[in-house]
Amino acid sequence: MKQLYVIGDPVDYSLSPMIHTAALKKLDLEHEYQYDKLRLKKTDLQQFVDRIRRDEIHGASVTLPYKEIIIEYVDQLTKEAELIQAANTLYHENGLAVAHNTDGIGCIRSFKEAGITLNNKQVILLGAGGAAKAIAFSLIRNNITKLHIFNRNQERAANLVRIIKKHLNCNVRTDTMDNLSYYMKDADILINATSVGMKGISEGTSLVNPSLLHSRLVVQDIVYNPRKTALISEAEKIGATTVDGIDMLIHQGAEQFKIFTGKNAPVAVMKYALLEVLS
Repeated sequence: MKQLYVIGDPVDYSLSPMIHTAALKKLDLEHEYQYDKLRLKKTDLQQFVDRIRRDEIHGASVTLPYKEIIIEYVDQLTKEAELIQAANTLYHENGLAVAHNTDGIGCIRSFKEAGITLNNKQVILLGAGGAAKAIAFSLIRNNITKLHIFNRNQERAANLVRIIKKHLNCNVRTDTMDNLSYYMKDADILINATSVGMKGISEGTSLVNPSLLHSRLVVQDIVYNPRKTALISEAEKIGATTVDGIDMLIHQGAEQFKIFTGKNAPVAVMKYALLEVLS
C-alpha cells in the first residue's frame, strides 16, 4: 500500500483526504493507495521528509503553516516550487524527496471554470504566504494589468513584491491594509489567499469591511471550509460575482493526484464528494 498524507498544523478540518479517496475509489486504486491526515509539528518535518526520501511514504499534500518552510527539508524543487519558494506537494522520485506547487494552476483553473477572464484585470490579493505566492505568479503570467498585494504583515507583502519583480515584468505593488479602500474602488478581482475565515481558526471573520465591496467585483476566497465564508457571503449580498474555494481545492488536488498516481483525476467525482459535505 502506497501511503499519501495531507500534513499541516492544524489539519483536522482539511477535506483533501475526502477528494483524493473519492478519486482513488473511482479509478479502482483504493487497494494500491491510502490517503490520510497527519498533524505535524515543525520538529517533525525532517523525519517526515526522510520517510518520503526512503519511499516509506509515497507523497503528501502540504497545507498551513508549512508551504514555505517545507522547501528547506527536501532534496529538489521543481521549477514552479523554485520560482515561488513554496510547495504544496511532496513526492518521491529516484531516491529524492521532491517539492512542487499546484496552487497556482488550481487558482487559474477555478477562474476559467467560472467563466472569468483575467486578461487586463486589476487584482487585489490578500496574503503573502505560500498559497498567495503561487497565485500571484500565476495571475501575472495570465496577463492581469495590475496586482496589489496586502498583508497584515506588510514586510512580508513587500518581500513578495520584490521577488515577483525580480522574475517578471509586471505592475505590482503593496500598501498598508489601512489604505485598502483606495484600491478597492477600481479593482476587478479580489482574492483572499489567507486562512482568515477558516473553520476552526477564524470562522465568521473577514479582512475586508463589507462597505468596500461593490457589485462589479469578482470575489474569490481560497478558504473552502466553510464553503460560504464571511467574505463570500457579504460579496453575494451586494451582487458581486463569487468564486468559492472549492474549485481551487479540486483543481490543485487533481494536479497532485496525477503526480501521485500517474492517472488523470476524475475531477467531477472529487467535486461531488466535496459538495456532499459542504453544501
